[in-house]
Amino acid sequence: MDKKSAIGIFLAVIMVGSILPLFFSGSSNNNNANTNSASDAPGINTMPGNKVDHQLNSIADGLAMSPEGITSAQYVDYARMHQSQLKIFVPNETELSTLYNVRLTKEFVAVDSNVANGTDIALRMHEIEPKVVNFQYMALNEPYKGYYLLSRSEDYYNVVGSPMLFGSRNRLQNTIDVLSGDSSGSHYFDDLLSYTEPGAEFQMISSENELVADQYYLDFRALEEGGYARTSIFLNLNASVLSDINSLAQNSSMRGLEYDITKFNNITKVIVKTNESNFFNLALEPSA
Repeated sequence: MDKKSAIGIFLAVIMVGSILPLFFSGSSNNNNANTNSASDAPGINTMPGNKVDHQLNSIADGLAMSPEGITSAQYVDYARMHQSQLKIFVPNETELSTLYNVRLTKEFVAVDSNVANGTDIALRMHEIEPKVVNFQYMALNEPYKGYYLLSRSEDYYNVVGSPMLFGSRNRLQNTIDVLSGDSSGSHYFDDLLSYTEPGAEFQMISSENELVADQYYLDFRALEEGGYARTSIFLNLNASVLSDINSLAQNSSMRGLEYDITKFNNITKVIVKTNESNFFNLALEPSA
């Protein structure tokens, strides 16, 4: 496979596949089941033990709660994306309510690709509405540092709060260590994230495609003044990829796009803007 083809596949995964949440679809075989309607379900604050209490408004917020070792992550504000043309990237409401039987409004996913065990590779955080426990679970007998892990299956658990945590027992305990101040959060992407602007509805970051760059950040946002913007930020961008970006920028006005390419030592930042009528050109434009 040549470099350009590999980049194309990588971008297709980002734009189409990675935004779709990998929900737990099994059922819990236990006698401690909450299957009432959301209006009758117990509130999160009525549950025993400590509750997660941390803002989740960006990929940086999610990484601050994540244990070290994260190699890629994404943040999605589904509620805000529904308010603009960005909703084309959002799964339907049935998919978004599968895990908790209530509306899922935000999701953060962090992946440690260095973990050999596939069930332990990902950590997920979710904001839900209403904030109730309307799903089947089995609580463990002993809390971990005051937090109860609710078993959803043999391999997956929830820790309740805002946001809800979802993942393997080991992954959640490592996250509780961060929340408790006993270990450090993920800082691997701090340098790249220092060049980002707040407020994007969709954000992703990765160090898993060396054909593009050592690290790569991408976001989409609806602009307050109207239109849309996509920001790509690269650490040590491959020279041939930069050449491709420059080529796209040269004739971008024909597609209704406006490019702004800036270099900061080993950082390359590319902002592409468009109006409402050319949104799909922006969505389909290769970002590298």
